[in-house]
Amino acid sequence: MKKNIGNVLALYPTPAVVVGTEVNGKVNWLLVAHVGIIGHDRIMLSMFKKHYTNEGVKQTGKVSVNIVNEAMLERADYVGCVSGAKADKSDAFVWHKGEAGTPVIDESPLVMECEVVDNYETRPSTTSSAR
Repeated sequence: MKKNIGNVLALYPTPAVVVGTEVNGKVNWLLVAHVGIIGHDRIMLSMFKKHYTNEGVKQTGKVSVNIVNEAMLERADYVGCVSGAKADKSDAFVWHKGEAGTPVIDESPLVMECEVVDNYETRPSTTSSAR
């Protein structure tokens, strides 16, 4: 028997990733839990509009997407909970500049350096999530 679960985010689990970019010339990291495949050569990162990291994405037009392993979990949680506007998160990970010029985490088991080709802003939902 099928059950309709309605309009919810239910395609889990997705990999946790730490996004790296530069904001005003300084490296910044953000934990992102919503990553999607939208084509054979495209991924989508879903980030709250007010995240400080978005400014760096707009400034540089590129990001690194660093898969998180177990050893990185505590630091990944930290960069997801603290705003780069209030704290310098550049030294949360040992990193180097990748071939495309993005900050790449040395210990990440898989890294993608991405050029930002579009920025979609969605409107807030008009339906209540409380049921």
